[in-house]
Amino acid sequence: MVVGEFTQEAELVVLGGGPGGYTAAFRAAELGIETVIVDPHGGLGGVCLHHGCIPSKTLLSIGEAIGLAERAQRFGVQFSKPTVDLAKVRQWTQQTIETLAAGLEGLRKKHGVELIKGAARFEDTRNIVVHDGQVSRLRFKRAVIATGSSPLSPPGEWPRSPRVMDSAAALALEAVPRTLLVIGSDYIAVELASLYAALGSEVTLAAPDGQLLPQADADLVRPLARRLDTILAEVCLGTTITDLREAANGLEVRFGGVRAAKRNTFERVLVAVGLRPNTDHLDLAKAQVQLDTHGFVQVDDQQRSSNPRIFAVGDVTGEPMLADKAVHQARVAAEVIAGWKSAYDPRAVPCVVFTDPQVAWCGLSEAQAKAAGISYQVSTAPWATSGRAVSMGRTDGRTKLIVDPDTKLLLGMGMVGAGAAELIAQGVLALEMGAEVGDLASSIQPHPTLSELIGEAARQTDSASKP
Repeated sequence: MVVGEFTQEAELVVLGGGPGGYTAAFRAAELGIETVIVDPHGGLGGVCLHHGCIPSKTLLSIGEAIGLAERAQRFGVQFSKPTVDLAKVRQWTQQTIETLAAGLEGLRKKHGVELIKGAARFEDTRNIVVHDGQVSRLRFKRAVIATGSSPLSPPGEWPRSPRVMDSAAALALEAVPRTLLVIGSDYIAVELASLYAALGSEVTLAAPDGQLLPQADADLVRPLARRLDTILAEVCLGTTITDLREAANGLEVRFGGVRAAKRNTFERVLVAVGLRPNTDHLDLAKAQVQLDTHGFVQVDDQQRSSNPRIFAVGDVTGEPMLADKAVHQARVAAEVIAGWKSAYDPRAVPCVVFTDPQVAWCGLSEAQAKAAGISYQVSTAPWATSGRAVSMGRTDGRTKLIVDPDTKLLLGMGMVGAGAAELIAQGVLALEMGAEVGDLASSIQPHPTLSELIGEAARQTDSASKP
């Protein structure tokens, strides 16, 4: 790596220090490629570590503990009503983030990856300008765009108010509002609504879609919807916001769509209506990198953009906008840059909603199969038949398999219930291995566990096909 007076030359420049960015950089370094990461915050972890996945799951674990204490009364165990010390909660969350950030920094040094703080944009197809950084320009042989995404702005002309939060501000947990309106239908909206309800807010959830978690099958969402009906003040489906204005006693909201909420004044409003790719300020046209109509970088199965020297991974490449997908794509990009014949061609990308109960799915959903006209069979196992679920008092779950009726190949798996986030890994592995439903049916699962329900669902289909 040669440093000139104005321009530093680099074999590989990675834009963004999130999961996709640091994974691409570390993998490239493992393969002998000199690598530089440029990140506007000068650290690793990105939104996922500092403002997204990690703080949200840390805080949701607190909500799980509160819920477990409440359910323990059914087992004859009484706890006093929990009190929440926000200062200690924030301290624990920050400690978690700092521990993981320190681990990433150690890995960066171990791999010899250089980190430059600054905002990057492309000057042309071979040069990157870095604003507010210790290096003003980088000349690269290859580049990886891993700049992630940001929350979408709310629709309409809303007042700029500290009372209106996005997901990052909500996870900072400055205070627990007495009343909170959450706007959104996706996993971020549902998770944060659950979290604030557990912490004591009176939460109203206004979902513009007619179903919560519209990407998931409705039968898997149903047990979660029933739970939300008990812990939230109100769940309004098919509800839009026609006006929002600041008043002396909070934010006044007018509703449209299918139904209006009973309450129309809230102490805080949380907007979680989706994410947009962070590609606006990269000057990608100068780098001959093509975007689609939504601002996502168009890539092939080796993560190459329309400029073969420039790759893209993670949220900037489109749905699903998940950290696990970004990590997988990043490894592919780094290996292709090193000359390997790697490709991004997963049979299953797991999607998990860390609510109570959790919802998880991978592969083909029933709704997707139906929409695509694909022939399929559905096999389900209600958790009420599980000894483990009954003993836990968690019979609200359900395991579901989507199977090809002719070949008996597993096409998809979904589940709702306690621990679904961990169990769905079996479905991902089965799909990647090209498992038939009989493979699941004949696998011995430990007893008594919730994993037995995967075999139970599989045996329903497998036994029906045998003479």
